Order: sequence, then C-alpha cells, then structure tokens
Amino acid sequence: MRAPLTVLVLVLAVLPWPRSAEAQQTTPHITVRVEQVAGSSLYINAGTRNGVAEGDTLTVRRDSTGAVRGRLVVLASSDTRSVLTFAGRPFPVTRGTTLVLQLLRVPAEMPPEVAPAAAPTLPSPERGAVAPAERVAERGVPPRPAHGRVSFGLSGVRSATRVGTVDPVSVGRTFATPTTGLDLTVPDAIGPLQLRTSMYLAYRYSSQDIVQPAMTARVYAASLDGDFRRFRIRLGRFHSPVASYGGFWDGALLRVGGQGFGIGVIGGFEPDRWDEHPSLSTPKTTVFMDATGGGSDWSWNGSVSAHAVRPTNGLPDHTFFETSQRLSAGPVRFNDELQVDRDPGSGGWRVTRLRLRGSLQLASWLNLHGGVGRLEPWLPGLPGSPFGFRSDRADAGLDVQAPGGFAALDGFVGRDGSGSRTWGATGTFALNRLPGLAGVGASASVSRWSGAYGTTLSAAPSLSINLAPAWLRLGYRLSRADYLGRSTVSHAVDGSLDFPFAAGFRGSARLRVQLGGFLTSQSFNLGLYRAF
Repeated sequence: MRAPLTVLVLVLAVLPWPRSAEAQQTTPHITVRVEQVAGSSLYINAGTRNGVAEGDTLTVRRDSTGAVRGRLVVLASSDTRSVLTFAGRPFPVTRGTTLVLQLLRVPAEMPPEVAPAAAPTLPSPERGAVAPAERVAERGVPPRPAHGRVSFGLSGVRSATRVGTVDPVSVGRTFATPTTGLDLTVPDAIGPLQLRTSMYLAYRYSSQDIVQPAMTARVYAASLDGDFRRFRIRLGRFHSPVASYGGFWDGALLRVGGQGFGIGVIGGFEPDRWDEHPSLSTPKTTVFMDATGGGSDWSWNGSVSAHAVRPTNGLPDHTFFETSQRLSAGPVRFNDELQVDRDPGSGGWRVTRLRLRGSLQLASWLNLHGGVGRLEPWLPGLPGSPFGFRSDRADAGLDVQAPGGFAALDGFVGRDGSGSRTWGATGTFALNRLPGLAGVGASASVSRWSGAYGTTLSAAPSLSINLAPAWLRLGYRLSRADYLGRSTVSHAVDGSLDFPFAAGFRGSARLRVQLGGFLTSQSFNLGLYRAF
C-alpha cells in the first residue's frame, strides 16, 4: 500500500499543469456500454478501474462520431460497474448503446449541445479490434505534454434497515469514504514508450468495522506502451483489449500488423481480485487476431481470441474463445459478441455469453433498436460447477427525437435457467425547455418489472436548471414493490450541482434522501477534479 501512495504523492508534487490551448483541449476518454436503463439511471460496464469515480460529471458522445450528446453524473461506482444519471438536459439512451465518456471540459458559459467536439480521434471500444497505432512520430511535431486528471472526493451514507415483520428491529450503518485519484499519461516517458498510470487511494470508514481493510491504495494501470507503424507493445499492468473475463494483466502484449489487420499475444498474470496486488497464482495467455475496414459510409471492426487461464491455487482451469464485431453502414448499426467456454468437468463446450444488437434509423427523428443475449458467468469460487446462473434476454424499443426533446419506449422479456420468466418496460420523455421558463428542462420516466415472485413499479420526474456557469438537477422517485405477497412503497428525493471551481477544477455535489419500505437512508457526495 505504501508504494502506490508514495508514487501518488510524488506525482502530485511535480505534476505539470499545462496552460497551452492544446493541453486544455486534451481529456481522458473511455468507451462503455449501457447494460441497463432504469428510469433516469444508466448502468454501464466501467467503474473505478477505468477511472470513473462517484461524483464525476462526464461529457457524452455516441460511438465515435465526436458529436456531443450531453452530460452524465456518476451516482455510484464500483470496480467494474457504475450508475449514472443525467446532468442537465436528458438525451435518449437505450440498453446496449455504446457511449464515449469524456471528462467535462466544456467552457462554463456554453451549454453541452453547442459545445465544440474534442479531438476527432476517439478510442476503439475496450472490446473488439485492437486500436491501431495511436500516434506515429513525425518530424517537426513537438511531443504532446503530459495529460490526465486528478480528483478528490468525499462520500457518506447513513442508513437504517428494518429487519423482521412482527417486531421489526432497526439496524443502522454509517459509511464515509474520502478518496484521491490520479490518471496520468506521459508521452515519450522512456524513449518512444508512453507511460500510463491510474491510481486510487481511499480511506473507508464504516460503523462496526464492516469494510476491511479501511485504508486501500490500488493501482489499476501502470504500463509502458509503444505504438509503431508495424507493431505495438505494452508492458506492465494494463487492461486487455480483447478479453471480457479477467481483463486486467500484469504482463506484456505484442501486436504485429498495421491498421487493417494484426495478430498478437498477451502473457502474464492476473492481479489479486481482492486488493489488486500482484500475484503469481493465476498465469494466463491470450492469442488474438483483429481487423478493421471501412469506406465513405460504412465501417467494420472485429476480433477473434483464444484464452487459457491456469490457476495454481486450486481453482479450475479456464479455457475459452471470444469473437466480436461491429458494423456501421448508413442507417444500420450491428454488433455481436460471442464467448464459448470449456467445461472443466465434462470437457464439453458451452455458449456462456452471446449478445446480438442492432439499430435502424428510419428517419432523422426515429430510431428502432433491439437485441438478444445470453449470459452464464464464470464463477470459479462456487462449489460444484464454476458456471453461474444462466439468463436469456430479448429487448426492443424505439426513440423519437425532436428539436425540443425526445421520447423513448423500451421493453424486454427474459428467462433464467430454471425457466422462470421476467418482463419489463420503460417509457421516458424529456423537454429541453419548459414553456415560459428559460434554462429549465424536465424529464420523467415510468418503469415496470414483473417476475415469478412479484412486480415493481417506479416513476421518476426531474428538473434540470441552467444556472450558468453551473447546472442544477432536482429529482424524485416513487417506487412500489409487490414481492411474495407483501407491498412496500418508498420515496426518494435527490439534488445534484455541477459547478466550476478555483484553479481550473470543477466541483460536484449531490444529496439524496430515501424514506419508506425497509430502508431509510441519507447520502451525500462531494467531488473536485481537474483534467489537464
């Protein structure tokens, strides 16, 4: 723990704060997928490991077009998952949508819908084809300065859970977590190699010492990358561009080939999943092949990879294959992902992850989308079979966009391994401006979920207010659950504020209060961050 903390302190002490126009326009960005939409809350497949921290406000772009869609604020974030909601005016987002998230770097006086697009070169998705060389040294071009972001945060939660029905007992818990994070990229750190680091330091106070250890320092990325014309190398700790399971490595990557086609190999060890410390107990190897293509109105990329994980700590061996591709052609977009695992018990093969998604833009204001999928996660710590519960799902929806707002309707049906069925639907609409109220927008959503054990219903209206140079959001949520013959109702109100701060920092504040049902809670989040 001392080593990451020492490095973090030293880097902060000597950190350059670029003032040039080029440096100010450079911001970190990641590509994520929306895995679930619940009212105005979006669940994505990225978290603190990817640099997404609770309280952050992010500029949003769709796919790699570079067009600004709006902004989202992070309500909660774990290692690999985050929950976000709209900051400012809502925009249509559906399950399966790919978004490019970028740290807020928009002049305070400019609303997001008219903000200039950042650099046109955006990253490839974390899964799919390996990105081509991000840059090739050219004579006469000055080296890009160090860039990244630094963040400071404080979050707290106080809750009381009622346990029992006849004579309920209230169980109280309190959590408080101050955090510091650093994402840093140093071009030409060692010759032509680029240094990339991502660190996170937190103290996690919990009543009754629920969370242990209280002090945690984690390094999610610390690698040297070299992108050349015909090959690419990566050394250290990094995230695999082609693996969905156990994507983090302590090892090396070598890719040979150009922008259109390449082959590669990754070798090394998986960090300890509990504390991210280096570990020699889980050696693994990946070989992959990727390709890209495109024309004036279409683009395609895809990859095929084989993976072998051979633990030495008694866990079962894991052998699996993955393929993925993405196609965009005019109004049509399609992507698929497939993973096939070898059963260590029977030796047979099974489809453990399948995702097929597509969309069709019928008009500039009307878009249809849908998809099917299967998930049977690999959980080697379980007794017996290492495969978790299987779930199948199909969904479809449409969204209508207009100059003054949008409306969307989405529905899904699902089935688990036991044959139990679920279904749900969500309707959302938003107005960029309420009549007669300049700078005030509104949105609302209604969701219903039904399964074998009960149903849930929620309604969530909200207001977004432009207090230039700040944005204020006020929201309310009504939830009702009828589960196993019992009915509970809860109410929640929340408010968030995103605002500029001194010395180039931006700040965010959020307060949420929930009442009713079995849980009463109050939570807050304060954050400061600066992209440089």
